[in-house]
Amino acid sequence: MTNKFIILFLLLSSHFAFAQQNLTGHVYESINGKQVSMPGATVQSLDGAVSTISDASGYFSISISTTSKVITSFTGFINDTSDLKPGTENKIYLKKAVSLSEVQISAHRQDLVLSTIKTANLETISSHELLKAACCNLSEAFETNPSVNVAYKDAVTGVKEIQLLGLGGTHVQMLSENIPDMRGLSGIYGLTFVPGPWIESIQLTKGSGSVVNGYESTTGQINVEFKKAFDKDQPRFYLNLFSDERGGIEANSIIKRKFSPYWSSMLMVHGRFMQNETDRNKDGFMDVPNNKIINLYNRWNYHNTEKLEAQINLKFLADEVEGGQVSTLNVSRLYKTAVSTRRAEISGKLGLLFPEKLFKSVGNIFQVTYHDMNSSFGDKIYNAKETSVYLQSIYQNVLWKTNHQYKTGLTYRLNILEQDYPGLAARTEENIPGAFFEYTYNYIDKLTLIAGVREDLQLNNQWVFTPRLHGKYNFTENTIFRFTAGKSYRRPYIIADHISVLASSRQTDIVENILAERAWNYGVNFTSRFEITGHELTFSADAYRTDFINQLVVDAYSDSTKILFYNLEGKSYSNSIQFTLNAELTEKFNFRVAYKIDDVRSTFNGKVEELPLISRQRALSTLSYSTDNEHWKFDYTFVWEGRKKLQFVYSDVSASAKSYSPTFFLMNFQATKVFKRLEVYAGAENILDYRQKDPIINPENPFGNSFDATNIWGPIEGRRIYAGLRFIIR
Repeated sequence: MTNKFIILFLLLSSHFAFAQQNLTGHVYESINGKQVSMPGATVQSLDGAVSTISDASGYFSISISTTSKVITSFTGFINDTSDLKPGTENKIYLKKAVSLSEVQISAHRQDLVLSTIKTANLETISSHELLKAACCNLSEAFETNPSVNVAYKDAVTGVKEIQLLGLGGTHVQMLSENIPDMRGLSGIYGLTFVPGPWIESIQLTKGSGSVVNGYESTTGQINVEFKKAFDKDQPRFYLNLFSDERGGIEANSIIKRKFSPYWSSMLMVHGRFMQNETDRNKDGFMDVPNNKIINLYNRWNYHNTEKLEAQINLKFLADEVEGGQVSTLNVSRLYKTAVSTRRAEISGKLGLLFPEKLFKSVGNIFQVTYHDMNSSFGDKIYNAKETSVYLQSIYQNVLWKTNHQYKTGLTYRLNILEQDYPGLAARTEENIPGAFFEYTYNYIDKLTLIAGVREDLQLNNQWVFTPRLHGKYNFTENTIFRFTAGKSYRRPYIIADHISVLASSRQTDIVENILAERAWNYGVNFTSRFEITGHELTFSADAYRTDFINQLVVDAYSDSTKILFYNLEGKSYSNSIQFTLNAELTEKFNFRVAYKIDDVRSTFNGKVEELPLISRQRALSTLSYSTDNEHWKFDYTFVWEGRKKLQFVYSDVSASAKSYSPTFFLMNFQATKVFKRLEVYAGAENILDYRQKDPIINPENPFGNSFDATNIWGPIEGRRIYAGLRFIIR
């Protein structure tokens, strides 16, 4: 209200001093050569004293003096300065913001983009960024990312976990093209089931995500966008071949075909074969498990940008992982691990568009999955099957004007889990209907607020309320401040989420009935882009805190013979601070450096302890250089890992065992030669061959009382040399 009085005062004052002129016109966007009206665009005088908003047809009328120039702006579009002519119907065309609206760490390839448009703290990792390392699957896609840690969970199965804001991957909501995915049973090895060459981009959101995507997302969301058949930049044929010194062979192929102006299809095939019992540290166990996998993904797209968009996705996966002791050992019985997975999925989307109302749309999503996993860890067996159905319908539109927008909709999830493990229910069925509403307010591209709520009916007929708030304020076009606060809810999978505990002689003890996890997450972000001597730099600072109300505690402190599972009684929290600096030293030479501190603590048997195997400090630096003609590309990554609290160690093991791991650093390098249709690349990970000494406790007696392969704080593979090629037909 105050702003309206100020504007009114300025208008009245200027009326007596200067001759007023009334300027009118329309604001348009050009879509496929067609002129489309833009309602809700802001048209203001150069000094900002007078402004107006275009109506439903894009029409505006503004009275100003001293000049006929106006600035027209709209979220997601480049600001336009126009010199209007009095007495005529002026036409203003806005262009979508591509490079000017994004903070680009690599301006010529947009490898990593920090959004200044999105209200949430969003990083977009492009497919070019993924090519800077040996990205064989999603678990290796964060090698050059400062925000996400990737760590081994044990020394016998190859299971990897991502960590965000100091907490494990179970607290990160994984999405495949905005469909909740990689949860439950598929959350165990789900990262390895997504081949890197299939990925178009990854959107990483820190803090609680949108209520549209669900009630989970304690520390953030990771959404994977796959390559699309209707994308003109996607080649008709793509082939990637990869191998490393351990004998692992991997192939990825993508075939695209367009059947009509609207229908197109894509077939993606992934295969990996590894059959080599490597034991460099001579502890009798394979350093890397053997693996055989076949992965198929067929997607069909109907793409009509004016009225309708639809897609159908079909996936099938067969995976076999075998690890444990090498077969050459002269023992009566070998300790072996085996995980066999079969997964089938069908999903689809149907979007209805309204060309005459640009902000109105209806979206529908469905997903049906079947996941079958059989696993063994020595004498311990865990077998499970999961059937899941997910449905969602979303309606979005504007309220009053385009700076007031909303999304609302319904969701339904059916989840049937059958497990064969002592202490767990043989069958669990969840029927979860839910509803959500999210409101977005934008004030002249300065302030944006997103408030969302949802209600979901969980087990025991308990309604769960999930509120979330996100805000962004633009001090200038290149300097922004964000804040977020939100609540999350998650039902833990006791063994599936923590399957690595089976790689130990300790027995699992589920002390009580485990409740759902609930937590609050709060965070702020500051991002600024600036220039020094003609070179573009971007500085970003984050601070987040996660407070748990309820939590599943996995206690390895209290009993040397057991892993205890019980509900939180006391405090459990995570504080995470990160500073990142990105510099474009030249157009072809880019530099990134980041430093992060994670303080993560929980209550174990009445005592607040530092969470084990979480790096308290971490630093990352990357260098990327390409020649002027981009025929050669070079990428270097340096990572320093701070000390980590170790889990309880057995008293009969070496007395030299310490309560904290040592600090260490890793270096990776890759070189790529680019030809017309062919790229050849080679590189090395962990160049200095740093390895955790004795990653397995008591490997000589794996069936005894002191065996433990879960106390992993560092690399267990050592140096990895690899090479590959990419062949493309446009």
